[in-house]
Amino acid sequence: MSINPRIRAITIGLLMLGCAWTNDAAAQRSSHQGLLSVGVRPDQPLIERRGDDQLINFDFILTNSGRVPLRLNAIRVSVRDAKGALEIRRFIDDNGFAPGLSTVVQTLLGPGASIKIYNPFYTFDTDVDVGRLDYDFFFEREASVVDRARNTRRLPVDYDYSAHFTVYPHSYAGRTDLVLPLRARAIVFDGHDFYAHHRRQPQGLPGHRNTNSVRYAYDFMVVDSSGATHRGDGYKVSDWFGYGREIVAPGSGVVVSAVNDIPDNTFYGRLVRHPAGLGDRDPDGLGNHVVIDHGDGEFSALVHMKAGSVRVRKGDRVTQGQIIGAVGFSGDTFLPHLHYQVMNTAEDSSGEGLPSYFRRFYRVLGSRKLAVTRGDADSGDIVEPMPEPVRRQRN
Repeated sequence: MSINPRIRAITIGLLMLGCAWTNDAAAQRSSHQGLLSVGVRPDQPLIERRGDDQLINFDFILTNSGRVPLRLNAIRVSVRDAKGALEIRRFIDDNGFAPGLSTVVQTLLGPGASIKIYNPFYTFDTDVDVGRLDYDFFFEREASVVDRARNTRRLPVDYDYSAHFTVYPHSYAGRTDLVLPLRARAIVFDGHDFYAHHRRQPQGLPGHRNTNSVRYAYDFMVVDSSGATHRGDGYKVSDWFGYGREIVAPGSGVVVSAVNDIPDNTFYGRLVRHPAGLGDRDPDGLGNHVVIDHGDGEFSALVHMKAGSVRVRKGDRVTQGQIIGAVGFSGDTFLPHLHYQVMNTAEDSSGEGLPSYFRRFYRVLGSRKLAVTRGDADSGDIVEPMPEPVRRQRN
């Protein structure tokens, strides 16, 4: 069977273009590299471990220093071993009816502007050595309506500009011996997975902080045996099973911050009413809270506590499991819960979040309980502390 020469030429051209993009895309537009700069937040990305998964939670900041608007059309990561050999490659692009690139919040990068991209390749199994990650970003020129129309007809492997960045993430096992801060069954209403709001913060962009203290945070909510978080319609604080429940120190240390006098929010019909007249008393929206310095470069922050419930003061030494307050409804929140995070400084406004691991708890899976000697929790997990072992007294 003969092949039309025109079709044959197009096919060969596409194959050559595809091979070039696959093998060395960043080098194709090297003359344009100066237009694009790439940075990461935090400066040192960390690897969190959960079972057989390696989770990598960091953000890219891309800046266009040129005069032409650019449209992101693909992101690619190449994982390489210590010798530089390719282990695995993944990508998202604008191909298809619901392209993977649609998970990126903003794809148009205007002249002199910056955009934030949450690392879309956030999980690898333990067989992959993720010590080196080579990222390539591919852009199309979009300076006019003509450019925009042309771009809709281009192949995913066709682009005008590219930028390259190498990331060397480090494993982080946690330094502090921690237990769950609630001695009750609780669900992680919102954690720090790829879709969690704690991860998706505007830090690093102009006009915002350069750190994200809530990067590995948890929102714990007490649940009953059916998994419900409240009785009734939930528009009274007394409806919530967690409201007023005791909070314990997840680890031993020294209290470096304690606030106890912020009034709780209230429900006004189906709206949340925040107390008036706070002024500068709660600039970060923490409400009543406790921050504990564990003495090893890790700080625990327990936030949104009940007004008048905080039992410790700045300078107090606390021991793991000590009652320090109660779940409340204060600060920047729309429902009663305990927000908990570990960070690398005492200040929420300048701290960077750190992975944290708890010991001796159950992960509740339906009618089963999976015993966890030491592990993390994340969005959707239902967790419950194990009973403390009974210590026999000597006669």
